[in-house]
Amino acid sequence: MAPLQALSSVLVLLLLTQHARTSRASTLEDTCRLVGTGGAQDYDFCVKTLGADPASATADELGLAVIALRMAMATAKATGDRIAQLRAAETSPRRRLALDECAKDYAWTVRRLGRAAKDFATGGDEDRLTESEATTLLGDVRDTPARCDKAFVLWAGERSPLTDAGRELDDVMVLAFNILWHSLNHGAK
Repeated sequence: MAPLQALSSVLVLLLLTQHARTSRASTLEDTCRLVGTGGAQDYDFCVKTLGADPASATADELGLAVIALRMAMATAKATGDRIAQLRAAETSPRRRLALDECAKDYAWTVRRLGRAAKDFATGGDEDRLTESEATTLLGDVRDTPARCDKAFVLWAGERSPLTDAGRELDDVMVLAFNILWHSLNHGAK
């Protein structure tokens, strides 16, 4: 009788564990279904991007927004590192001016995304960004690649070598914004 009870207990634990994994996976999938907007921001992009972070397996909707914000911050930081490499090798004063502007903008973006991720991760309502502040912040940050592109046209009269990196940041930012907006308006507050 004892072996049968032990086996039953193990089966119940396995079923509960599987159910927990399924419900966590469905949070990611459900969120991606809700915020997918087509094009590059479709369901597959959302699942692939957020699923790359192991924490997405246990995150709620707001947690997924924080993950997307952190991914956007990492993307902006990587672009800032690339700007530093380009600047070190650049001989054209006009291109250096453009790279200087881009470097400042991307450094600002990393700081702002870091603050937003921290604010939403801590969960404290008293210091958390409001929906309006979050919308403004993400809108400003989302303009970073466009401002960098414009700096190259203005100072160097040419296309930015960072356009592809900017698109990558835009894609992750749109994902973060959509999840955050949905979470603040319809999900966990």
